Amino acid sequence: MTDSLWEASAGQLLARTASADPTPGGGAIAAVVGAFGVGLVQMAVRVTLRAADETATTQLQQVDVRAGELRKLFVQAADEDVNAFDTLMDAYRMPRESDAERAARVAAISIATLSATRVPLALARAAADGMALADAARPLVKNSIASDVLAGRDLLRGAGLAALRTAAINLPALEASGQPEAADLQAERDSLLMLFSEAGGAS
Repeated sequence: MTDSLWEASAGQLLARTASADPTPGGGAIAAVVGAFGVGLVQMAVRVTLRAADETATTQLQQVDVRAGELRKLFVQAADEDVNAFDTLMDAYRMPRESDAERAARVAAISIATLSATRVPLALARAAADGMALADAARPLVKNSIASDVLAGRDLLRGAGLAALRTAAINLPALEASGQPEAADLQAERDSLLMLFSEAGGAS
């Protein structure tokens, strides 16, 4: 699959997610959810900007810029996760008749597994940043649309947790293969999981 998920309609994306096709999976859909979560924060900021004073305008514009950067990260991560999974599956399908082929296959699987772990971990980091941004935006936006900021924060937290599940499925294989980065990736996953657990829900 080479087409971007973002080229599909909402209905098409939902149908494909519910199909027997393994992609988009948890990581890609987490990215989509994260993009919409930060989009809600951005919407509340932009509505508030219409009637903000000079001081508030500067703060809101800073939040808006950062939200736009995060939204782009989520958009990219959705397709990156699909590509990482497809690359991993291609590696598993490599021939293994000869010693050379088996060695090449093992190396390809190791590299692809590493990528399939890094992508959702980066997504989880972006979700954590998005939650912090929502917390910063909450006191700045109009009370009548604060619920959108909080809803966006909830979506970002869910996206982060889902991304961590996607990363976690690959960690045992990385450790078993002796991948040097395995311990660091596991530590990052554990740290982010604690962050999301402690962040909890906002009201």
